[in-house]
Amino acid sequence: MRRGRRPSSPGVPGSCGEGGVRRTTTHPRSARPWGLLALALFAPAAYARAQDSAEATVSGGPTQGRLFETPNLGPMPGAPQPGLPTSPGSLQPNPFALDPGIIGGSRRGLGRVDRPGTRGFSRSNVQGPAALPQPLPGFEKPETGGGPPAGDVGDLIDDEGPADGLTLDAAIERLRAANLDVLAIKYELPQAQADVLTAGLRNNPLVYVDTQFIPYQPFGDRRPGGPTQYDVNITYPVDVSGKRRARVAVAVAAKKVLEAQFQDVARRQIGNLYRGFVDLQAARVGLLAIEGMVARQEAILERVRKGQGPKEPSRLEVDRLVLELAKSRAGMHDARDALTDAQEALGLLLALPEEDVSRLLPRGRLRLPHPEPPSMEEAIAAAKQSRPDLASLRLGVRRADSEIRLARANRVDDVYFFYDPFTFQDNRPYRAQGAGSWGLGVTFPVPLFNRNQGNIAKARTNLAQTEAEVVALERRVAAEVRQAHREFAAARQALALVETSVVAPARDATARAVAGFLAGELDVADYLDQMEDDADSARLYRDAVLRYRRSMLDLNTAVGARLMP
Repeated sequence: MRRGRRPSSPGVPGSCGEGGVRRTTTHPRSARPWGLLALALFAPAAYARAQDSAEATVSGGPTQGRLFETPNLGPMPGAPQPGLPTSPGSLQPNPFALDPGIIGGSRRGLGRVDRPGTRGFSRSNVQGPAALPQPLPGFEKPETGGGPPAGDVGDLIDDEGPADGLTLDAAIERLRAANLDVLAIKYELPQAQADVLTAGLRNNPLVYVDTQFIPYQPFGDRRPGGPTQYDVNITYPVDVSGKRRARVAVAVAAKKVLEAQFQDVARRQIGNLYRGFVDLQAARVGLLAIEGMVARQEAILERVRKGQGPKEPSRLEVDRLVLELAKSRAGMHDARDALTDAQEALGLLLALPEEDVSRLLPRGRLRLPHPEPPSMEEAIAAAKQSRPDLASLRLGVRRADSEIRLARANRVDDVYFFYDPFTFQDNRPYRAQGAGSWGLGVTFPVPLFNRNQGNIAKARTNLAQTEAEVVALERRVAAEVRQAHREFAAARQALALVETSVVAPARDATARAVAGFLAGELDVADYLDQMEDDADSARLYRDAVLRYRRSMLDLNTAVGARLMP
């Protein structure tokens, strides 16, 4: 019994979905497209999985066709100032819209969030050439194991790529050295160092010069007054409450938080690089698959036209093969556009010259062996030690504590010591010799009313708030790691199931269908029907490989350490 008509894939030319065209042939299997279904299998749009169709999900959904968001530092932990954005060019940092969170949801966009690097700064990044800090810690590459069953799809997924292609490690190095967005954020570091310098500057002394008792009319015995006096005074402020030390401590703590934020910018940008690199690999595989299918269709059609089979096909069957070939050729253009979009997105991250973007191709297998990840508890512990955003919030607690000490130091203003080294009194109107003298004095505040009580209370509240944020982020980090770990385990299990129970049978069935069609044992409808089944299997395998690869890299990003290759 003939099978009913299968629903067409949405968005595929020639299907009955939106934008498609319904074919009017009376054959019940004529609606099963071959070439363009293959495009749906291999094209890196990855609309088959609902998880992949969500933008910026933790599992690394597709990013082709859109550019990655601009990185930013986010709100500053432990800072008492409100985290409202400032205008570009101002001396205060300008937090842009935050990048979506690693494991779903959006990170808060309050002001500057500390984004620590993987291992923190061993030295300040203010000096030396512009470059990102060392990203995620190194890892030992697992030994290469056996790949999936042989076949066109397996060959493409296991293909290493061109010899002169860009490897993932080389892309990370290029990102560290040339990403313009992060290098622009790096200018926050010398500004923070300048804040430390400013905080440590002492107040300047004051020099006061005056003359007193200047007569409107000359002084004398009949009009006594004066005598006219000339003074030179030096006033020196003395910080008796330690305000300068407290200011320096706050500035140093803020600088450490900023360095940690910069490290987290590197982590998040490397996460963007992971997604862009896998997208480029998937786009290349999709284009090669379409090109290979077009070549096979052309060869089979040529043999059919020359009558090299035992059975001469009808004109309708030949027309169906021609139509499928035309659809596949149209799909090949879409695959090329997808590759161009992936090259554009990755080229922007790597700051490549425009003339080099079109030549950007990945080097490395899309499907890697199954490395054994750490247990979930070990991964959570590693994330709490390595995650830069969590480290920056902990540094923010220190900064908030420094703000309390600064507020307490500001309870008492400076004490001003006064020294008058020279005072001259002009006694000539009294026919007497002029006289010189000197003087000392001190001015000190009496904190009866204003003892900075409000700012001290605010600083204490800010410390409690920052401590609460640390606890909340620790829970969030643990949840992100658990989610990423579960996704990796599920993706690995799904890939193993597809490889053992789907790929090999589908490959054998396809080989038999091609041989049967060329031998005249299958008509065109049955042949195209089998090709559709093979396309479904190939799509399932492709999606499983992409999900597995993305889950590996997303686990790296969630933990903040490079656990997977």
